[in-house]
Amino acid sequence: MRATSIDTVAARSKLVKLGHRRLGKYATLLPKALIDDAPEVIHDLRVASRRLQQLLRALGPAAHAKVLKKTTAVLRHVRQALGPCRDLDVNLALIDAKREQGAAGSVQRAWQFMADEVASQRPALLARARHEIASQDLYKLIHRVQRLLAAQQSDFDALEPIAATMVKSMEVWREAFESARQQPEVAALHRLRIAGKKLRYRAEILTALGQAKVKPLVKTLEAMQAALGDWHDRSVLLHQVADFIGRPEFLAEHPDMARILLAEMEKERLRSAADAASILRLADKVPEAWTNWKASTVTTE
Repeated sequence: MRATSIDTVAARSKLVKLGHRRLGKYATLLPKALIDDAPEVIHDLRVASRRLQQLLRALGPAAHAKVLKKTTAVLRHVRQALGPCRDLDVNLALIDAKREQGAAGSVQRAWQFMADEVASQRPALLARARHEIASQDLYKLIHRVQRLLAAQQSDFDALEPIAATMVKSMEVWREAFESARQQPEVAALHRLRIAGKKLRYRAEILTALGQAKVKPLVKTLEAMQAALGDWHDRSVLLHQVADFIGRPEFLAEHPDMARILLAEMEKERLRSAADAASILRLADKVPEAWTNWKASTVTTE
């Protein structure tokens, strides 16, 4: 794809600035996560690491493949370390919502009991995550990212490699979509969710570089990802409730609460099945948005 609305030099300048902004965001949030208990900080750090990684993977020069590999490994490790705590925070938010929505006092008490139990796990989980991310050498990562950004040549066409990685991401997304359409099960929908994230983040890079025609694709992916995110959060909650109820001491001491939570799980299971169909309808719009964007990039010589 040729640059049509911005020239090569301007695109490269914007790209490098975007890389430094994303690096700055990540480098600010990592230390903050070591002292701030807010769930938003953990979420924001994981998003920042993913956005920075996608930019670097789209542009990493072949001559610096080892540096790129080490850098993305660190970013991935930080996300994985924080993942369990993020899942717990999502579960707590959903449990609180269930408690507030419960019409019967017995339902509210059941959800409150579970909320207290789950919340009690957070300090130890957060401490382990902090121990993991604190071992990362932030200065070394900053230096590596700066090397990767500085390696872009002055005549480097920033749009070409991003568009190329988007084509690859779209191929992966199509495969995941077809699999989910044939069997809309948890594993297939999860693969679709991850594939959509990668495609969307790379499309957002083009948006940041001034490529406005890719915005409809980004918005379509955002809508689908929001639905998939809600579905994923409820799936995680279902597993949490199942583990919670399955404890022998809980079943023996609180059979009434166990029955209530089982009934609530069944409601969520039915809702998840209905949401899967809705998600696939949203996903149906992505290929069209992709085709329209690709058509807009065609230029005449």
